[in-house]
Amino acid sequence: MLIPTLETLKFAMNNPFSQCVLRYGSKFCKECSESRLEHALEIFSGTSHPFKNCKTYSFLVKMLIKSGGRIFGVNEESQFREYFMDPTVRRGLTSVLRGIAKFGITKPQLLDAPFLVVWNFTNACNLNCKHCYQSSGERASDELTTEERLRAVEEMEKSGVVAIAFSGGEPLMSRDFFEVATKAKERGMYVALATNGTLITEKIAKKLKDVGVDYVEISLDSSNPERHDAFRGIPGSFDRTLRGIRNCIDEGIFTCVATTVTKVNLYEIPEIIDLAEKLGAKRFMAFNFVPAGRAEDAVDLDLTPEQREDLLRYLFMQNGTRKIQILSTAPQFARVSLELSGGKIVAPTHMYIGQAYWGLKTLAEFIGGCGAGRLYCALQPNGDVSPCVFMPGVMVGNVRKTPFMDIFHQSEVMEKLRDRSLLKGNCGTCQYRYVCGGCRARAFGYFRELSAPDPGCVRNNEHNSKAERKAVPIVIKMEDTILKRS
Repeated sequence: MLIPTLETLKFAMNNPFSQCVLRYGSKFCKECSESRLEHALEIFSGTSHPFKNCKTYSFLVKMLIKSGGRIFGVNEESQFREYFMDPTVRRGLTSVLRGIAKFGITKPQLLDAPFLVVWNFTNACNLNCKHCYQSSGERASDELTTEERLRAVEEMEKSGVVAIAFSGGEPLMSRDFFEVATKAKERGMYVALATNGTLITEKIAKKLKDVGVDYVEISLDSSNPERHDAFRGIPGSFDRTLRGIRNCIDEGIFTCVATTVTKVNLYEIPEIIDLAEKLGAKRFMAFNFVPAGRAEDAVDLDLTPEQREDLLRYLFMQNGTRKIQILSTAPQFARVSLELSGGKIVAPTHMYIGQAYWGLKTLAEFIGGCGAGRLYCALQPNGDVSPCVFMPGVMVGNVRKTPFMDIFHQSEVMEKLRDRSLLKGNCGTCQYRYVCGGCRARAFGYFRELSAPDPGCVRNNEHNSKAERKAVPIVIKMEDTILKRS
């Protein structure tokens, strides 16, 4: 079998014929009422029939897909057909192919439009979390109107955005959330919701299911009610959060339990995963602590690089031993996965971990770890655009004044984040810089410099003293935890 590399991908996709096919397909077809690429993928999956002008083009796209599949060791056409029956997958591949048409194969890959937009829908929130990157609480006076929000959805859909993740604040505190979420779903986008879960009654969970919300991520800071409530600032929030988790699971919604890991709850992680698994959640997500918003005042709670390394190693080893998926937003998780598996398993994105036998390592370099300003960006409640949801202080434009795609294409900040050659410290020389790249939000949070080394990685220890973190008491002694270093 051909060993997949980015060079073989470049050979297959950067040649004049492939580029011509992809550029032609990026254009809108009046007969299809969509892009030629997207319609060609529908034809390939068997979910649509070709019009007179589409037959030749759809055949050419089919040849390109099969050629790319052979590079990754996938030779069965039936595997592709089943995969592309999912409209979100088709929309995602269309986005990638549009990026290849515009930029060719790059390392990591550049896209013509962000794959994901995390939308801080409102600043309003019913909790008062210590680690809130948004400093949420009261609704901001300048938040987008419902009309502006619906227009933003249309603009993102036309731009080729694949997924919208509604976050906040607490999105469910906005009266027009369901109206806007419905619009996004009707426009063919993947819809996710990040919430504290306290407002998800049985009725709300059913409404989320009826609207077509694909994914719900509910925050849980501890398996201990008192400790969770102390971190969230509101008594009784633990019980209401668990109720929200159960209600989503009962409705059959893909439900993830998410924990921002700090020194307060580090040694509880096994218990939190146990609880999430017992509740029936399909995924556990360990979030990086990022010093933004109110979290700037809680920086002492951040893990040491050694603690984060132990955590990521533990999370990796738990995969395959449990019924629940276990992942992390820390881009170093990709490196840890490769190291511990001898290159056989990798997490090319925090949304997936799997076997590398079919070329996933190449895919990981293609996806490129941290995607801030490249694979995704954030939309703030007032229409401001930032490269990452954890960079609320870095605004590169506003959709009230500038078209969304103009902001994404023309921002110098975004361009800087897309260029891994600008990274400093070990992040710039590390052999894993194309599967990781370090968390750019953490680098900015600690050093106010986008290209600075991520102080959360053990490979940047020589630079970490500059982060000026202070030691705090550990809740459980190191020798009492399975996360201890050998």
